[in-house]
Amino acid sequence: MEKIRIWWKSHWLWLLIAFQPVLDAVAYFNQNSVATVSGYIRLALMLALPLWVLFTAKRKKGFLLAMAAVAVFALLHVLNGFRVGYLSPYFDIAYLAKVVQAPVMAVSFVYLIRDEQTARQGIRGLLTAAALVGLFVVLAYVTGTGNVTYGEGLGYSGWVIDNNRTANSIILVTLSVFCAMAAVKTDNKLVTVLIPVLITACFLTNGTKACYFGLFAIFAAFVGFLCMESLVFRQKLRWFTVAVLVLLMIFAVVIYPYTPRCRVNQVLARDARVGEIEATLLAKGIDITHMSPEERYADPEVRAVFEHYYWQYMGWLPDIIDRFGMERVLKHYKMSTDVAKLIDTRVIKISYSSLIWEEQDPLTHLVGFEVSQVGFDGTYDMENDWPAVFFYYGYLGLGLYAVFLLFFLIRVVRKLRRDFKGSLTAENVALLLCLVLQLGLAQFSGALVRRPNVSIYLALVLGLIWYRTGKEEEA
Repeated sequence: MEKIRIWWKSHWLWLLIAFQPVLDAVAYFNQNSVATVSGYIRLALMLALPLWVLFTAKRKKGFLLAMAAVAVFALLHVLNGFRVGYLSPYFDIAYLAKVVQAPVMAVSFVYLIRDEQTARQGIRGLLTAAALVGLFVVLAYVTGTGNVTYGEGLGYSGWVIDNNRTANSIILVTLSVFCAMAAVKTDNKLVTVLIPVLITACFLTNGTKACYFGLFAIFAAFVGFLCMESLVFRQKLRWFTVAVLVLLMIFAVVIYPYTPRCRVNQVLARDARVGEIEATLLAKGIDITHMSPEERYADPEVRAVFEHYYWQYMGWLPDIIDRFGMERVLKHYKMSTDVAKLIDTRVIKISYSSLIWEEQDPLTHLVGFEVSQVGFDGTYDMENDWPAVFFYYGYLGLGLYAVFLLFFLIRVVRKLRRDFKGSLTAENVALLLCLVLQLGLAQFSGALVRRPNVSIYLALVLGLIWYRTGKEEEA
């Protein structure tokens, strides 16, 4: 038993993180099930880690306060749902459980990552997960069982569910940060070339904006780190590594016209029929260029043209017009003629929630409205995380999340002020870079804080940052 305990202590975090791509693959092949085995396992993990902390942590006060804050907010949200009349308590509470996983797991990691050996496990787990993700993409392609990103010829994702596309992008960016770190740290030139090349191939074939622009963010950040390292420590610049990263960025620019990302943009540009509304009205002898939104709405002929085209642009998601009425939709969009905006699914979904938000009372604004209000099939569930957290969990929910993240960012700033030179390591750069990219992609891509298969990586990064910014402190 003692040998098992020692082995478990030396491997638990590595196994936990390395196992995540396996759970994603299982979820892909069980995607038609009401609930997957992967979902149950992740729920069990969210319950098990806090219990482990309760039984093992020497100082539990901070942990209990953090868990109490999550529990009190969750209770307020649920009670308000009953107050205004729940559509589906089960659906809303299940969604809430997914959202609270990131802070619950992050705080648990803060208390469980207490030594260098455990921290090393976390990094090793990320690298193992990256290797498995790469292997699964190759297997999916070879066996013909994988999924495209946006459509045939518009990117390849592998064993990724359609509505998990943006989540997969964040996972790829997260894991690639640490792969790039490994390439930068090694003295093996073959590895220094091979890993960035594989990252480039993966990102360019995926087809999402997150991956394409993530490539430049990751490589540029490590080029900057290598240059700063050379200046601060007065050592020879590792020109070979810098050259590899810079050349791959140049290659990504040159090859862009032939990438899935470019083809996706071409399709979107073709769909965005710029100037249709203006041209139709000009043919009628009406120039709306200098008309205010109010003037456009007040003119019956102008309004009729807008109504016609708004149905064309948003009619494939007709519920927004059927539910709220054309009048509210026109006023919400301020009689805009920006076709790219009018056909943007992300904007439509945010608009849908904004119109629901306008109907809510002050208490609901405080704790958010029931997620079931936007439906049960995910059609109107927002893709961008921070608007979703705001609308579903109100001023209080978004404020608590912001404060939670601020604790970690403050520790980073304090650590840099105390020991900038000592903090300038490839691993620390990777952790901070990963967090910044994750928080940014939560807005511009989405599914970071509302999907357990992604939020566990955020939780781990936060736990490692806490350890690296104050490992002399006791939790």
